[in-house]
Amino acid sequence: MDMGARATGARRGRRRLWLGASLVLLLAIAGVTAHPAPAFAEVNPDLVTTALTGVTVHSGARAVFSFRVDDPAGGTLLADLVMERPGGRVVRTLAAGLSVTAGQTATWRGRISVRRGRYVYVVRATDAAGRTEAQATPAALHVLAALPPLVPTPRALRRALTWARARAGDVAVAVVDSRGVLHGCRQNRRFYSASMVKAMLLVAYLRGHRHVPVAMRGVLARMIEHSDNAAADIVYGIVGRDRLVALARLSAMRRFRPNGGWITTLVTAADLARFFRDMHDYIPKRHIAFADELLSGIIPAQSWGVPAAARPLHYRVYFKGGWLGAWVLASQSARLERRTVRLGLAVFTDGNPGADYGKETIRGVTARLLRP
Repeated sequence: MDMGARATGARRGRRRLWLGASLVLLLAIAGVTAHPAPAFAEVNPDLVTTALTGVTVHSGARAVFSFRVDDPAGGTLLADLVMERPGGRVVRTLAAGLSVTAGQTATWRGRISVRRGRYVYVVRATDAAGRTEAQATPAALHVLAALPPLVPTPRALRRALTWARARAGDVAVAVVDSRGVLHGCRQNRRFYSASMVKAMLLVAYLRGHRHVPVAMRGVLARMIEHSDNAAADIVYGIVGRDRLVALARLSAMRRFRPNGGWITTLVTAADLARFFRDMHDYIPKRHIAFADELLSGIIPAQSWGVPAAARPLHYRVYFKGGWLGAWVLASQSARLERRTVRLGLAVFTDGNPGADYGKETIRGVTARLLRP
């Protein structure tokens, strides 16, 4: 083959490659903006479908889809709701044979059980003559991870709060359930924090220090694991009232009030339940493992109440307790984790008639919340 023929063949090859690439690009664009009718079907040029609203849903949950089928001829048409990847690959048919009226908004409600990801949903329609749509405009379908099981259940919540209200003294309970909803009784009543504020001192210190010296790691461990007040005084001297207040504002504590020294800080069950559940949001990532090690390593003598009830049920418990006087005030706040479940819990008791009464109140509330 001479040089001229070779050049001509090369030009033809490049032209075919360019045409093929252009066709792929056009089809990709069409797949995102308007899906053509399926091949080999008779098409009604006036029949178009539109998915009206984007949908975001947790896998396994129900969602509402709104769409419209337009045909100047009017009448009743059949529609299929199809779930696709953005490029046009069909994932599954959500609903088939839906009867819709041309020109009117229609809805379909159904459960979506697929892997999390970004999809689109498309409406495929057929008129009375069996002809398909000329154009189908999709809408976004964003599937989130499946919701965790609901803990506590409504029954368990009623049981725990009823029992708490019947206990002697002042009792406040707040629990942020596994789906992030706050429940409780007297959850906005202020109590002295006692040693529970030491968890906030820990977080405030870690936020202000890139590295924790070995000596300070020991101080922080004594403050949390042994509830040592002298260690807390050292940390409070470094953190100060201003950083503690700043942390309360950052974590959206609504009724936090400094009141003299750290031990008499005023807090609520609602604020501490939310703070403990979302504590990782406020700790630099490099310090999270250290903080969790301390809050889960509290000595056995202080592991009453929440951990006593939750650990036998295989929950990981990150907590801090506080008490004043001869256990007249006894309270605990905690984060509980088991598989996909994460809870925030705070139980405050004051005016307890005996040294162990408040501990039993906290243990009893926790046990009833975690029982189905």
